[in-house]
Amino acid sequence: MKVRTNWVPSAFTMTNLFCGYLSVVLSTSGRYIQAAWLIVAAAVLDTLDGKIARFAKADSHFGVEYDSLADVVSFGFAPSMLLYKTVFINWGILGIFISAGPLVFGSIRLARFNIRLKGFNKDFFEGLPIPAAAVTMATFLVFNFHFWGFLRWEKVCLFLVIALSVLMVTSIRYETFPNFSLQSGLQNRYKFLVVIGGTLLVILFPQEAFFPLSIIYVLSGPFNLTWQILRGGNGANSEKNEG
Repeated sequence: MKVRTNWVPSAFTMTNLFCGYLSVVLSTSGRYIQAAWLIVAAAVLDTLDGKIARFAKADSHFGVEYDSLADVVSFGFAPSMLLYKTVFINWGILGIFISAGPLVFGSIRLARFNIRLKGFNKDFFEGLPIPAAAVTMATFLVFNFHFWGFLRWEKVCLFLVIALSVLMVTSIRYETFPNFSLQSGLQNRYKFLVVIGGTLLVILFPQEAFFPLSIIYVLSGPFNLTWQILRGGNGANSEKNEG
């Protein structure tokens, strides 16, 4: 008798969604660091649900839609609420609009992804992935509170929110997470080693390493685009699979 496994990815997506909801609850309760780490936890779960779906051959259009709905909460609404409560709450109506950036631009990105999706395997991400943007914003707060006990770089945060929001809806390519298999590991040794090294750093030094590594990933897209242009490429993205 064949054991049905198509529910497993959805269980991870559901847990991702719950982490996003709990992050919002904690943000409204003033527990900002815990709220930030829940966004990171949701991002880990979001990565795992896609990997598990492909491994179990349980990819489905329902899974894609459900994952996007969960992502709007965990990587759109949750970081927007966290930013509003920690940074922009005293900025009046301007603060409301600025902190809404991750939610508004993130939802646009997810809608674009859903209508352009062709198959379930992605060779690259078109635009900054919404989980990466959310993790960068969340760990920026963790980084500040860890070193100084308060948000020291408030103006930097303003620039960061605007830049990350815009990058999500661009067509700049970003590298995907490598598949965990012997064959893919041999084919993409450099990418695989970078991911393993980065994972070890965030496990050993989570408060110190997460934000700098996130920034490196964020900058990798514009850097690679600039490098392609300087080498004589057109710098444009094909309409292949995005994420």
